[in-house]
Amino acid sequence: MPVLTRSLHYLFAPIIIVFLCIVGIQQLALTWQNWLPKIEQLPYYLFGVSALLALQFNSARITYLSLFLLIFYSLKQGAFIADDLVIFSDEQAFLIGTFIIAFLAISKDRSLFSMHFFKIIIGMILCALLAWGWHVAINLLASLPPKKISDSLSLLLSLYVPIGVACIVVCIFSVWRSTGTDSTIAITLFIWLFGYYMPDQLPISVLFTLIGIAYIYSILAKSYHLAYRDELTGLSSRRALNTVALSLNKHYSLAMVDIDHFKHFNDTYGHDVGDQVLRLVAAKLVKVQGGGKVYRYGGEEFAIVFENKDIEVVLPHLEKLRKKISQYDIVLRNEKRKLTSKADRDVVDSQNPTVNITISIGVAEQHGENSFDNTLKRADKALYKAKDNGRNCVFA
Repeated sequence: MPVLTRSLHYLFAPIIIVFLCIVGIQQLALTWQNWLPKIEQLPYYLFGVSALLALQFNSARITYLSLFLLIFYSLKQGAFIADDLVIFSDEQAFLIGTFIIAFLAISKDRSLFSMHFFKIIIGMILCALLAWGWHVAINLLASLPPKKISDSLSLLLSLYVPIGVACIVVCIFSVWRSTGTDSTIAITLFIWLFGYYMPDQLPISVLFTLIGIAYIYSILAKSYHLAYRDELTGLSSRRALNTVALSLNKHYSLAMVDIDHFKHFNDTYGHDVGDQVLRLVAAKLVKVQGGGKVYRYGGEEFAIVFENKDIEVVLPHLEKLRKKISQYDIVLRNEKRKLTSKADRDVVDSQNPTVNITISIGVAEQHGENSFDNTLKRADKALYKAKDNGRNCVFA
């Protein structure tokens, strides 16, 4: 996926959506202000639920953020200790939170019950110490006579420098990793900054409720991805196909696709190359025309569903797809390629052998007289006919 597309999908679009939500909430202030006492209780429940759900789906960073924001919100509400006993000022707490959010953006999701837990805790403590030290340096600088402070030093030790660096780090990792969790961390930083610099726009309870909703949505989206997406190819999985089958109308065409001689290819070139072939075929299949939806059925088999399409309509698209895949040259890269310099890689790649793969396709049509399982069996029989006819062909 191009960098621009990733930036739009995983960074700008989520932040724009949250910004529009904030604007909408401001416009409806008269509606929800009567509910503010109950809204003030929502972050406790949302962060508690999101921490537990994230723990179940191995999203440790969401767990850490939920617990941190829960503690911060409780302190702001005076739930634990009185205001005069709080050791950090609002500015220090804000800087600590900014550093922790940036630190978790750099970190990876690991099991909460492992040595990585202690590394995260140490990292968060160091973030707090760094924020405290930076704030002390700013105060010392402010106490000096203006003549003794250069403009460059004053700018370097200002609050905007660490905040700017944190924003850059979070944005880079959101685009680079391109995951829902990293997008959620970017949203967290955006709302965190909004709440500090515009405290009069919305109550902290409303802003933290937005963050809690974003966390729960991110976890639910991840659970859906785990349940209905194939991890290797990124396609919808067989479970997704079975779910879609329940809502299909009585008119559709179903194509079963199988990579020819894949087991031999896998045994000859290794499983890593075999996985690359599966990804390549999946990338080609999703470009099928005619409105087909592609699923990974299992192993080297794929399924394509064409809703409201006759066989006569989909056959040209499938034939075109088969030709494209058969004509594509796969370069077998040397395993030691990464050890060579960048300048030598093109020379090494040009010397590597190329291979071609082919696919066989069986198609069946549904007009309401059969169930989805029977249509699937007929498509599977057509696939075997295609293989009996010499492979690398389409049989309906």
